[in-house]
Amino acid sequence: MGKMVVVCCVLLSMLVTGFVIDHSAQAADRTILLAGGRTQSYWYALSQALAKFINEKSNWLKADVVSTAGITGNLDMIKTRPKEFIATSSFSHVHYRPGDPWGDKRGGYEGERFIASISPLTHVIVTYDASIKSMQDLAGKIVGVGRKGAANAMDHIAILKKYGVLEKVKLAQGGYGGNINKLKDGKVDATFTILNHIYPFNITKGGFIDKLETKGPIYYMGFDKETIMELRGKGYAKVPLWIPAGTLDAKTQPKGLWSYNDPTFYAADKAMDEEVVYEVTRIIWETPPEEWAKWHPMGANLNHKFLPGVPSLELYKPHAGAKKFYDKQGVGIKDIFELLR
Repeated sequence: MGKMVVVCCVLLSMLVTGFVIDHSAQAADRTILLAGGRTQSYWYALSQALAKFINEKSNWLKADVVSTAGITGNLDMIKTRPKEFIATSSFSHVHYRPGDPWGDKRGGYEGERFIASISPLTHVIVTYDASIKSMQDLAGKIVGVGRKGAANAMDHIAILKKYGVLEKVKLAQGGYGGNINKLKDGKVDATFTILNHIYPFNITKGGFIDKLETKGPIYYMGFDKETIMELRGKGYAKVPLWIPAGTLDAKTQPKGLWSYNDPTFYAADKAMDEEVVYEVTRIIWETPPEEWAKWHPMGANLNHKFLPGVPSLELYKPHAGAKKFYDKQGVGIKDIFELLR
């Protein structure tokens, strides 16, 4: 009887002094899955980083990473298992929306909700042929665009169509790496590709261009802002971005050009628990970009200015959990186009 009194007194003392047992740390953990895309992609590396940060910094949430066939595969996971997955997504997957031929073919999906910006995918067209200086110069050429079935192919093809050359070129469809190999091997005359880009304006050639330059100098072709903005207004994944003259190469890029950015970001289905998304957003926000960059240089993009930067305020809604966190920080969701102007 005396022992029971002692125990009760100790517990009462702990409550009075504010020293309480954290039962949440002892309770069964909640585990989510992160769809990271292909294992060779930097999104997979950054998904591994996010899983590690969650596992270290949350008292109740745990995460594991799952590889998929790519970003489209990522969206398929949150589409089919909405309460289990958070995924790396990209602006180009706006084509998943009902009413878009690409989305209708796959079974339209509009449950995706924005959590936090990851990185830019900044596009130009590259070639070894110095005579190709405008979109019209592509007539009669073989042009590399996104792989068959990929959402980004819709954006590449839309540009060619808008400039009136789609019916005048032969398309070679493949991934970015595959089309770079085709260009180097002489199987295509020009191809869409992506540059290294750290927000806001640190733009460099990147590994794809470095590989091409082992064969010879590379020439760059951009677009024009009006065309990019018009296509953006029609639901294509395009954020205009100006590249000043000589940024990529003083000799082969003597004039400034307009590129376009297809931003990537973390996303969840609207059905994912608000509490879970709030916790993930908190951990993303509280992790310095230097920590992300240890996993991949592109992790430097995960900084406070750009984390709340959604690809389009008109086309995307934030997840309720993410919005709640950003509101608490006193920052609003912003259109990334406005952040890059």
